[in-house]
Amino acid sequence: MIVVSYFLTWLINYILIPRFLFKNKIWTFIYLVFGGFIFTMWINFFASFGILIYSAYTLPELLIPNGQDILILLAGNYIIVFTAVVIHFIRESYRRMNEKNEIEKQRLLAESKLKDAQMKLLQGQIHPHFLFNMLNNLYGLIKKDTKEARTSILKLSDLLDYMLYKGEHESVDLSSEITFIENYIALEKLRHDKSFTVQFNYPKNIEGYKIPPLLLFPLVENAFKHSSSGVKLALDLEDDQLMLRTQNNYHQTKTDKYLNSESNGIGLKNTSERLAVLFPEKHNLQIQDNGETFIVDLKITLTNE
Repeated sequence: MIVVSYFLTWLINYILIPRFLFKNKIWTFIYLVFGGFIFTMWINFFASFGILIYSAYTLPELLIPNGQDILILLAGNYIIVFTAVVIHFIRESYRRMNEKNEIEKQRLLAESKLKDAQMKLLQGQIHPHFLFNMLNNLYGLIKKDTKEARTSILKLSDLLDYMLYKGEHESVDLSSEITFIENYIALEKLRHDKSFTVQFNYPKNIEGYKIPPLLLFPLVENAFKHSSSGVKLALDLEDDQLMLRTQNNYHQTKTDKYLNSESNGIGLKNTSERLAVLFPEKHNLQIQDNGETFIVDLKITLTNE
């Protein structure tokens, strides 16, 4: 009986549980366990019967156990088997749960590192793109007006300070981002003549809202870069929904195609990729282009802290 009980316990613990129960083949597991129980019952029955017959003829002085004693012995063996199976199942389930948690932890850590690397790559693309445009602006302005060029350099220094120290943060106050955009607009106004019009409207009550740094800036920068006569910017907040619209008039040429050129539109491309990483399923970016007017509408769900 001990040998049969050991075999049944080993069969359930190391064959049936991992191959069927842990793979959600519950009915197959129950069927095989029941089959193993019936099979070992028959083995125990015939073994006990043979031992009793042998003892009755060869050892007549031996006290033969009655049927109730044999049933108690069999029941005790199967109780031990059941207990061993339950203990093994609990221990194995706990071990597998720890392994699953560890794998999930490693997966989340890998995703976090990948996301962080992707964000640094995208932000790294924004910085040289911005500098390339502004240095070209300053080059033209130095020839035109040296005093204004010095003022522009100071403003550019303020912008770079924001990009270096705020751009590395996960989020900044929305008010800081708007101040940055206003400084950039002031810098752009120095570059253009008085006929170039700029409108920037935004709500005054923006305290408590956070936003990833330099997320809105590429849309604003592209609007200025490709504008022929002026730029309209409108930022609004409603029920934790941030809405930004940039609108600019431009003249399409073969050398200045906003989206078809490899260099043009890089800011819009980076912004779209950052939005996909930072606000999955919580943003909407739409573009309207009729050949003369280019409009970008961005909607993001923010949280008020």
